[in-house]
Amino acid sequence: MRSIDRFAYHNRIRKLDPAYKAGFSLTLMLVCLIVSRPAVSTLAVFLAAGLSILWARLPARFVFRLLTVEAGFLAFAVLGVAVSITTSVVPGGIPVGPFLIRLTAESIFQAGALMLRALGCAAAMNFLALTTPMVDLIELMRRLHVSEVLIDLMTLIYRFIFTLFDSLEQMVLAEEVRFGFNGWQKSIQSAANIGANLFIEAYRRSRRLEMALEGRGWDGNFRVLPQTYESIHFPWK
Repeated sequence: MRSIDRFAYHNRIRKLDPAYKAGFSLTLMLVCLIVSRPAVSTLAVFLAAGLSILWARLPARFVFRLLTVEAGFLAFAVLGVAVSITTSVVPGGIPVGPFLIRLTAESIFQAGALMLRALGCAAAMNFLALTTPMVDLIELMRRLHVSEVLIDLMTLIYRFIFTLFDSLEQMVLAEEVRFGFNGWQKSIQSAANIGANLFIEAYRRSRRLEMALEGRGWDGNFRVLPQTYESIHFPWK
């Protein structure tokens, strides 16, 4: 999460208008969802990754490592499509206790095609997340006249993600110093303590933030200065 946020602020197209990047990502996602062809989904993955590396100048190792992690998660997600479990007698079924497990070439192809479509959408979102900071996305939502309540919620959630990450790291470190993860039973107990304390810490920080905002005359909306962005210069203009 921290690496993604860092690259979003430090890339070659950071100052490019977020409308271009969001429009490209959304178009690529729609193409992957509408055109159900593995070749198109594969092309979308390499197109998004290639632009992230060649245009935004992001590290190729990080871009492909992120795609690998997402591909591994999606592989488990589509496992239910490739493998069918039934109690009826079917040709090619492998008996496992009272059940029959069936795996066919058609189901594997369907699972692979579904995985590629999802990975193409994920690659498009990666391009947007790795090249566009959240503040730029919030500014784009304001220009699109999105509800102020939704924008304020996104701003607060984004701020609290990193705040809670810092608190979580400190709590985990404190438990490790006390050998709180020495053994399975102690690990479960330490995890429960961290979860409870993190919830209390989140409530405390939210109350402090509310008091600080009210002390500064907060009227219910976050007011920020508009940003200036660069545009794509087409050769025919």
